[in-house]
Amino acid sequence: MKKIHRSILPVLAIILSLFVTTAGTPIKQFRDGIYKGESRSKYTHEPYWGQVRLKIKNDKVVWLKFKIVDKEKHEVFGPKYERHFKYTPRYIMQCRNELKGIKIYTEIFSKCKDIKQVDAITGATWSHDLLKSTFYITLEKARTK
Repeated sequence: MKKIHRSILPVLAIILSLFVTTAGTPIKQFRDGIYKGESRSKYTHEPYWGQVRLKIKNDKVVWLKFKIVDKEKHEVFGPKYERHFKYTPRYIMQCRNELKGIKIYTEIFSKCKDIKQVDAITGATWSHDLLKSTFYITLEKARTK
């Protein structure tokens, strides 16, 4: 076995001390702050954009705001949006289902703080897809490099 030259011992000691002091420290994935993002998910032929604002503290999303915006009409998708479909009952029902989804999804997230626990509800897949896509795009903005 070869002997370690004495001049390298201080360098090895420094490397070992750095390893020991950082080994138990979790690596931070995200920067604290409030971040905004938007996405159309897979619905690129439509003028609707999901928009998310989220706050990160200590590597966790602590709150989330979500809305859908019609960028052609410059209008937030809300309770009055169904007026655009007043002669199409099927679309009116779809608007109501999606609004219900937006509300339920944000409530579920606020309780569990885990986007993976937010499952799609029947009739509101569109808003679910927009939320998830926009959430991950926004989260990426907070990622440490």
